[in-house]
Amino acid sequence: MTPTPHDDCGPMSQFAKSRARAQRERTEQRNRAVRTVAGHARDRNEFTGLLSMLGLDDGRGGSPTLSRSLAAYVQRVAAAVGVPVDAVGYEVSDTATAYLGLTDRLPEHAGRDLMLVWDERLGWYIGVETRPDETPLVLGYLAGETVPPPATVAQFVSEAVAGRRIERLRPVVPPADRITLARRMAAQTQS
Repeated sequence: MTPTPHDDCGPMSQFAKSRARAQRERTEQRNRAVRTVAGHARDRNEFTGLLSMLGLDDGRGGSPTLSRSLAAYVQRVAAAVGVPVDAVGYEVSDTATAYLGLTDRLPEHAGRDLMLVWDERLGWYIGVETRPDETPLVLGYLAGETVPPPATVAQFVSEAVAGRRIERLRPVVPPADRITLARRMAAQTQS
C-alpha cells in the first residue's frame, strides 16, 4: 500500500516532523545565543547592536529594519545623484555600508571610476576605485551628519567632482545604534 500524506509513517509526515524538529532546535539555539549575548553585553545599546550584528533581532530595530531603511535611503540618494539602480549596492553585516558607482571620472586619476560610499561610522565619502586587492583612494568626506538628506549628498558629489569643498579628514564619531540609524534613514525617505 502506498502511504498517503496523512499517514504517520509516510514521507510527507516524516518531512513535516523533521522540519518541526529543526525549527525547535533553531529556536532553542537562538534563545541560548540571545542569553549569552545578554550575559556579556555592557548595556542595552551594546546588547541590541550585538543582536543585530548576529542576525538575532527578529526585525526589532536591527538588521532587517536597518536593511530596509538603508535600501530606501540609498535608492533616494542614487536618484538624487543620478546613479542607475544597477550601479548601487548595500549591505548590513557587522558594518552597514552602501556603494554607488558614479559615471564621472577625474582626469587626474587616470580615468579610474569614482565611487560614492556610505559607512555607518564615516557617513558618505567619494573615492577612486583601485585594484581589488588595494584599499580605495578616498578623495573626500561629506562633513556633518552620518545620514544627511539625499539632496545634500547630491550637492556634495557635484562639488567634489568639480574640485570644490572636499574634506580630507573625517573624525570618526561614536556609532549610533542601528535603531537610531534606521529611524534617521526612514525620516530622510519620507520627505
